[in-house]
Amino acid sequence: MSSQQLMRWGGLAAVVAGALRTGASFWPAAEPGVALEILYLVIDVLILFGILAIYGFQSDRIGSSGFVGFLFAVIGTAIIAGPDGTIGMVNMYEVGSLSLGVGLVVLAVASWMARTLPRWVAILWVMSTMMGILGAAAGLQSLFVIAGVTFGLAFIGAGLRVWSEAGSRLRG
Repeated sequence: MSSQQLMRWGGLAAVVAGALRTGASFWPAAEPGVALEILYLVIDVLILFGILAIYGFQSDRIGSSGFVGFLFAVIGTAIIAGPDGTIGMVNMYEVGSLSLGVGLVVLAVASWMARTLPRWVAILWVMSTMMGILGAAAGLQSLFVIAGVTFGLAFIGAGLRVWSEAGSRLRG
């Protein structure tokens, strides 16, 4: 399989992850269970594949800051995808979420400057991170819903760009 085909599949993974994450934003947080845990595991794995493709798609144009954002996003996703828990007194889900958010903000800025992804994708990634941080600080579930929806929509947009342009590179 060529790197363009892998990018294309990663773009599709980002679209599916975004759609699932958007929908999961409306799943009542008061109803945790095995089904919800499995759903989030699938979303996290798809996000990981999506981030790899999104970075690969634009790596030659987003410079070292884009690479740093990519690293933070991958590390954050890896932490989140693992079992929830603490190391010492540190909540690893919160560490992973913050790392993923910071990584996406840095990647968004690099993508904005390089004009590689739609501008609205970068804006939504920044908004998602801000809403997640504000939601955690204020304890407002509604902000987490907004964060989840904007996060998901941004992944759909980025994935569609990667899917379509990697596909045109294959045909061209």
